[in-house]
Amino acid sequence: MRRSAIAFTAGFLVIAISSMAGAKLKPGVVITKDNWTKLVGFAPEIPPGYKTGVKIDKSNWTQYKKYIPDGLALLIKKYAMKLWTTKYRPVHPSLGYIKATNKYHRDVSYWDTGKDARTRGIKGYTAGLPFPNPQNGLEVAYDYHYAYNGDDGGFHYGVYWVDAHSGVERSEEWRWLYIIRAMNRTDIPPLPNIPMFEKKDIMYASMTWAIEPYDKAGFGALYYRYQQPKDQMGWIYIPTMRRTMKATFGTRGDAWNSTDMLYEDVRGYMGYPEWMHWKLKAKKTILAPTHSGIRAGKKYRDKTFDFKNFPHWNFKAKWEPRPVYEVEVTPKFKDYPYSKMIIYFDAETFYIPLKIAYDKKGQLWKVLINAFNASPNMDKYPLGIGTSLVIDIQAEHATVFPSYNFKADQGLRPGKFTLTNLRKMAK
Repeated sequence: MRRSAIAFTAGFLVIAISSMAGAKLKPGVVITKDNWTKLVGFAPEIPPGYKTGVKIDKSNWTQYKKYIPDGLALLIKKYAMKLWTTKYRPVHPSLGYIKATNKYHRDVSYWDTGKDARTRGIKGYTAGLPFPNPQNGLEVAYDYHYAYNGDDGGFHYGVYWVDAHSGVERSEEWRWLYIIRAMNRTDIPPLPNIPMFEKKDIMYASMTWAIEPYDKAGFGALYYRYQQPKDQMGWIYIPTMRRTMKATFGTRGDAWNSTDMLYEDVRGYMGYPEWMHWKLKAKKTILAPTHSGIRAGKKYRDKTFDFKNFPHWNFKAKWEPRPVYEVEVTPKFKDYPYSKMIIYFDAETFYIPLKIAYDKKGQLWKVLINAFNASPNMDKYPLGIGTSLVIDIQAEHATVFPSYNFKADQGLRPGKFTLTNLRKMAK
């Protein structure tokens, strides 16, 4: 039975919900890579008559309607998107992450902070997945927040602004380095926290800079994310001025680099669990590009993306039946641009393959798709990045992010994430 208690925190009345609400595994149960799907999430339902290699388009999509959410169905019906089917393949995180989950998950507790978006609502978390077999939307949100992505990584990618009718408007090329787990680490020593970041309550360090076009090259940013649910802080480097400026990053509702993607849309959702209300609507199966087969590199870009034909943003990838938690997400902030989001969280990885966002009037506004690739070694590394795509349905405009290179768990030095290195990397 769910137990609750009334607690006063920072002057706010909150409902403290015990994490012993059915989400905890029985004492003595050990999670392994072989039983990860069974104990942590669930396996997908395979559609009747499902075959690999089938191309799903507007001529036959209704056969798979149950497994295609409305936002994705619209892209198929109106915008000629095609899904190439492939078989379901289970996914598990690194052995280090599994070990940490077994060691620490029973220590975790949480509470719903209600309208308070600035108070951290989780206690006792050290590393690994906090809530195997999540029982509600908030537990799913915390599982996503601490999902396995490796401890650090690097991403080389393109950015394409695309109009459905006129095609590619412009493009840029960027690099991104990050320590996604400055704290709560599971793979690369020191474990679980990097002391220099722990002292400052920093859970995430990121540095990104533009390579092309020429007039944008060298523009970069260094920023940090904290354990407490507040905006990211850091610096912008402006090469034409040869100076850095302190800035707040990811202010709610701000677009990243004048694209269709908000800062919070990165990876699907880059805000905090405490910023939103999370309602678990269903455990179901949808088609998603988890082993997409998208090859990284500029030479494969035009083979993946159909930039020549309407709507100029479609891409070719393999889609498979995936187990997901369908969660309705509403903001605690009145000025937030989305009135509601429907987010699909993969039940094995807790990644977000699909998000559908609605405007203040409740009308469909954006569809976000994240495609992933197979891990080179699941015992050691996460899934790779295939591509991301954000489509503004109302403006018939999209931003496409092709992957040129992605690496995880590189052992990046914490001292690399400094203003001095930001200037060097931007040259």
